[in-house]
Amino acid sequence: MKRDVAERLLRALGDISFDDASALTFEIADEAERRFFRQGLAEAMKILGTDLVMHIVRQYPDLDPDKR
Repeated sequence: MKRDVAERLLRALGDISFDDASALTFEIADEAERRFFRQGLAEAMKILGTDLVMHIVRQYPDLDPDKR
């Protein structure tokens, strides 16, 4: 992957607000539906926050958001 694409992907991934989405799930009255959404958010956070970001960081270690 080219560096400029990696940088843009990291920015796009960072723009996703899991905090906002998580807070909204507390407005779901049905417990089973709320649990479904919260589990889905947790899976998405793992995939986006770990798998995709780390794929980029392995290619470009200086782009690691934890080291900035």
